[in-house]
Amino acid sequence: MSAIAIRGAAFTIPASASERPQLRGTVCPACGARFPGRRAICLACGRRGLDDCLLSPFGSIWTFTIVHQKPPGAIIEPPYAIAQVKLDDGPVVLSVVTGVPLAEVRVGLPVEMALYDTGREEEGSRVYAFAFQPRGEAA
Repeated sequence: MSAIAIRGAAFTIPASASERPQLRGTVCPACGARFPGRRAICLACGRRGLDDCLLSPFGSIWTFTIVHQKPPGAIIEPPYAIAQVKLDDGPVVLSVVTGVPLAEVRVGLPVEMALYDTGREEEGSRVYAFAFQPRGEAA
């Protein structure tokens, strides 16, 4: 059975246990600014034509909130933490935080990207999403 990323997601799925998942992004060849996802124009210097890159799987929680209600179509049950994670190479991404009791989620908590199985199957493949969890506990 193969593994695929949840629809619309922009991250890598490691081929082996020694590799880490990473978010896909873009980097400005003029000023070096990095952004999650695809962008056509650099928000830092205005240059057009950015290059694809992989972003750091490491970062720290910049800000967070605890979600208590389940939005329609959500794949995770509340309560859970959602955080803005400032990656070690600069960009800020929004992510669910897993692997830590909600009372221990805090600004500055060092985290790393991990994949989790959504429990869904699409044409015989397991579907994965990403989250961030305390550093050193990635599965």
